[in-house]
Amino acid sequence: MNSAGRLLEIYVRLLNINSGGNDVSMTKRWAQVFDLPTEDPTIEDDVVTCLQALRAELDLLKAKLEARGVSDSLLQPGFARLRHISSTAILNSGWSGNREDAARPENRIPFMWANWVLRDEDEDDMPANEMAQLRAELDSLEKSLSETDMSPYLRGFVQRQVDTIRTALKVYQAQGVKPIETALQQVAGAYIVERPRIEAENAKASEPARSVLARAGTIIEKIAKVADNLDKIKKAGEGAYTIAATIGPAMLHWVQSAPK
Repeated sequence: MNSAGRLLEIYVRLLNINSGGNDVSMTKRWAQVFDLPTEDPTIEDDVVTCLQALRAELDLLKAKLEARGVSDSLLQPGFARLRHISSTAILNSGWSGNREDAARPENRIPFMWANWVLRDEDEDDMPANEMAQLRAELDSLEKSLSETDMSPYLRGFVQRQVDTIRTALKVYQAQGVKPIETALQQVAGAYIVERPRIEAENAKASEPARSVLARAGTIIEKIAKVADNLDKIKKAGEGAYTIAATIGPAMLHWVQSAPK
């Protein structure tokens, strides 16, 4: 799926998802569109993060089409109405007051033809069950992190990497695989910069703490392989690199930190 296809799918989900009636708030409506737990205490922040990603992707799509000579008039009213309905300024309003304008059939037409125009940019889609599994593994790692006796430094380092990847997974629906690739590169870079301190802390850590670090490395490497499988454009390039191969050496040190 490309930028236009992703935004079209989000638009259709917004219109069709069963969110508990027309009186539900826009926050909860969007939470369900992005598969976010509606009772989570951070739900408003998470919805804002996803909507900011959506609007950034909308701007990117507009720039791509304008570079091809597409006039702004051909993008309307769909682009303007998606930008309005995704505004954080109306999150506390009800879906019932916004539904009529959002549901107009002409809104989806620009995204439908743009999806065809940009078909050469399609990347594979991550199956919902695979996304759920990756999130569950991060949840399990985070639980172990909170329950394991380890140095504040090591705990904080692993938690920051989990947070970075979790945010990238949250915005996957809007922006595809690119934020995941960027997050993985940030994780690998953080390890390279902090490696001396990490290795020193790990050397004196308990076996359970070293096991947590090794699990983090295994999960991150798994997510890197998933990202590589999704990115067709990169794989098709001459001498294409892979994220897994790029961050692999760093992750190897994490995995080897496991107690024997």
